[in-house]
Amino acid sequence: MLNLKSIEEYLKYLLILVPISLLIVDGSVLFPYITTKALFFRILVSLALPLVFIPYLLNPENFPKKNLLLISILLFFVSQIVSTIISLNPYRSFWGNAERMEGTWSLFFYLLYFFILFTLFSLNPKNKKIIFYSFLVVSLIINIIQISQFIELGEQRPSSTLGNATYIGFFNLIYIFLSLYFLFGEKDLINKVIILFSIFLAILGLLSSETRGSLLGLLIGSFVFVFYYFLFSNRELKNKIKILGAFFLFLLIFTGLVISPLSQKIPGINRLNETFKQPESFLPRIYAWKIFFDGFKNRPIFGWGQETEPIIFFKFFDPTIYNYEAAIFDRPHNKFIQLLVTSGIFGLITWLSIFIFFLYYVFKNKEFNVYQKASLFGFVFSYLGQQITLFDMQASYLLFFFGLSLVAEKINFVEKEKFIRPYLILFGGISFIFIIIHIQHYYIVYKIITNLRTQDVSQMSQEFLRLSEIAGPFLTEEAIISYDNLKARASKEQIPIQAYIDIFKVVEKAYSRDFYDIRIIYKYTEVLNNRLRIFDQIGDFEQKQKTLKELENIYKEKLSFYPRNYQLRLRYVEDMLSWKILTKEKALKILEEGEKYVENYPIYYLLESEILFQIDMKEKAYEKIKLALDKEVKLKDENQIIFVLDILDKNKDVENLKKLIKLIDEKNLSTKTLEKLEKTKSQLLATSSLENR
Repeated sequence: MLNLKSIEEYLKYLLILVPISLLIVDGSVLFPYITTKALFFRILVSLALPLVFIPYLLNPENFPKKNLLLISILLFFVSQIVSTIISLNPYRSFWGNAERMEGTWSLFFYLLYFFILFTLFSLNPKNKKIIFYSFLVVSLIINIIQISQFIELGEQRPSSTLGNATYIGFFNLIYIFLSLYFLFGEKDLINKVIILFSIFLAILGLLSSETRGSLLGLLIGSFVFVFYYFLFSNRELKNKIKILGAFFLFLLIFTGLVISPLSQKIPGINRLNETFKQPESFLPRIYAWKIFFDGFKNRPIFGWGQETEPIIFFKFFDPTIYNYEAAIFDRPHNKFIQLLVTSGIFGLITWLSIFIFFLYYVFKNKEFNVYQKASLFGFVFSYLGQQITLFDMQASYLLFFFGLSLVAEKINFVEKEKFIRPYLILFGGISFIFIIIHIQHYYIVYKIITNLRTQDVSQMSQEFLRLSEIAGPFLTEEAIISYDNLKARASKEQIPIQAYIDIFKVVEKAYSRDFYDIRIIYKYTEVLNNRLRIFDQIGDFEQKQKTLKELENIYKEKLSFYPRNYQLRLRYVEDMLSWKILTKEKALKILEEGEKYVENYPIYYLLESEILFQIDMKEKAYEKIKLALDKEVKLKDENQIIFVLDILDKNKDVENLKKLIKLIDEKNLSTKTLEKLEKTKSQLLATSSLENR
């Protein structure tokens, strides 16, 4: 029989299973540490949907419509919907992608998860501890695996079942403060010991992850905990001052440890020491923040839309970042900037309001003791501290929304006779549709992997083409993976022409939907180049001209949108020169237009010179090499070093040869390159001596 008690039990057992999603590692799908976790979680939430509203349908007066925390969360979701509607790519903003499994669709299930938790705890606050112990068990398993990987396997920065060491650090950081909340409310000694043991393992797991942001968050959260206790505990002032003094003494000792040689032997602390010694190691993130902040300034109110970060990265790209790390940032690694970019000031303000109202409810709650309140304040500020250098993922979202739901208070729901069957049918139908979507998504990511393992290339291409009809939000990943797989096979076996045609169609479909994704732009321009070669071979002049026009228009359109992307610019010039669409003069003009974006990235001048040399503009090529050397280009590619040596040799340029020698590390060069360097040096020095005579 369906009653409030049975509804409570049903919701409770579903929510107990939610943390287990973090243990799933599914090697049979795309992104084994991410995809199945997310889909399992969404199915559980969808199963809870039909019954979660029944208590409020029976008691509409009890719906917490004036709860400021719920209102702030709803407003945050509204901000995400608005940014999705006006997004550069609303489809991608809504559905997200397989690699991150986020977007508005994903956020909807996290918010629904929070509401289910809130309702369950309103029905019976004792369920808070039950759900926490589910997280506790999962935490123990994750950290035992993490620590065993660190000790036994000797892995650098192990990642347990989460697939990324940073995620382990973030998960443990939040878990520690939520555990303190339950520890300070626990009266049973055995339970206290269990919680303390789980906290101990969480600290070890955090340290073994070597996540600097998590250590920063731990220090911030600990300070807030102590400071809150100092302000609001009933202890005598002198005792509180002693505790505060002890904490600052700990910080002093910790700082000394970080900068001492001993830090190199302590996991986690060692990376903080490296950051102090080599602050430039953090520069890529600083440059990434600048790139994304430039994007925010162009759309400050509602942002560019969720999942548009890779677009913004390349649109406002500063190649200086590549002087330190050749990484592509699909996230700013800063939640505050991420929200500004994707949903603007509106999104950031509504997000921050969640914390304000949560802390308001914590502070006014009379059932929480001072230690519990201090723990929840620490939870919030440790979370925000970590978000300075990271972003959310499933592991953090689950604990975060669980933490927010702890302020839910008991509501006296009353059993009533009421005709609610239409609502049950409605929500049951919606739930069924959601589950079908989740199953379909799993089928897609599963089939991508099974198709890759198909030995017959013709069968593989046909399967990928069929899958593209239903691939939905995962079409881009399917196109990239299938195309790369075809290229890899082409180097080893003869590929039937139909297989190329099939995969080309998959890439074309992906481009038509994800036309701002730089990865798929590159793939599609490769496809068009391949088609041009085929039309060349069969003598189809009409189709060749049509395809050439399409290729040229795509490059012009995308370069107009991505003027700072020097790689796109170079590809454009190389492709158009190869098909004789550009004159030498026009190619030079396009290349030089890109120079205003690469002031601190002199490798661009070197890449320009290689193209100019190939089209017999040798004087210009030499000019660009001199510019690169004047700007102290960082040369690591030996082919480029040999190219520069050849140009300098032909121009008898001793002065720039000296500059080159200063800029390269001869210790790391191959014997062949060293011989070339010595030969060029001796020839130029000999020539220079003769001229001086």
